[in-house]
Amino acid sequence: MLVKACAACTQAESFIFDKDGTLLSFSHWVAVMEARVEYLALRCGLSAPTKEVLLAVMGVDPITRCEHPNGAIHLPRREVEKLAAEFLAENMSLPFSELLSIVKEGFIEVDAAFPWGDRLELLPGARELLLKIKGAGGRVGVVTHDSTGPAARHLRHAGLAGLVDVVVGLDVFHIPKPAPEGIFKACELLGVPPGKTVVVGDSPGDVLAGKRAGCRLTIGVLTGRGTGEDLSVADCVVRMLKEVEVT
Repeated sequence: MLVKACAACTQAESFIFDKDGTLLSFSHWVAVMEARVEYLALRCGLSAPTKEVLLAVMGVDPITRCEHPNGAIHLPRREVEKLAAEFLAENMSLPFSELLSIVKEGFIEVDAAFPWGDRLELLPGARELLLKIKGAGGRVGVVTHDSTGPAARHLRHAGLAGLVDVVVGLDVFHIPKPAPEGIFKACELLGVPPGKTVVVGDSPGDVLAGKRAGCRLTIGVLTGRGTGEDLSVADCVVRMLKEVEVT
């Protein structure tokens, strides 16, 4: 398939996308974190003031109910679990390992009941681009710092079922981006080498992971956390996925 973005024009066989900020909006994460904190507060018997502090630890301003710009919402799932367990360990007479198990169980239970279909928002052009890639015979992978199972569920609830061939989460590739491990794993599962793959993401880590893996083209998209300056390491920076052409 032929890929055109900015001044770049190249042939490729697959695309690998980041998830949040690239294909999906971050908008649902405040509600997810609030639900997780509510669960932990009930399970652990937290006081109202302690619950509010935990909410801040989880990346949500307790007053405005908006995300902290550099808060935990943007961290890998396992780091958020660790932060929550560390906070609980400071406020309860239970060992960290036991609390980490409680946190992990809570996240799974909350996520299973969360109304993802009502909350998830596709970013402009995401579905259309994936349809074009699949229509041109290309393969699609997603490499994310979320866990694989939840990430696949998010994509399915967002209406991308059948458009994503492979989902690789941090429980599979272990070393976070900008290390290239996740890209290598996705390419292996897709059956397409990095040199024939386009990587698209909203953070410098996404782009650098693609570059370090030796991918054909790296595209930064300004729908997430990264600014134009942040993403200047990419081969191309677009405002939204609508600006990427595939035939």
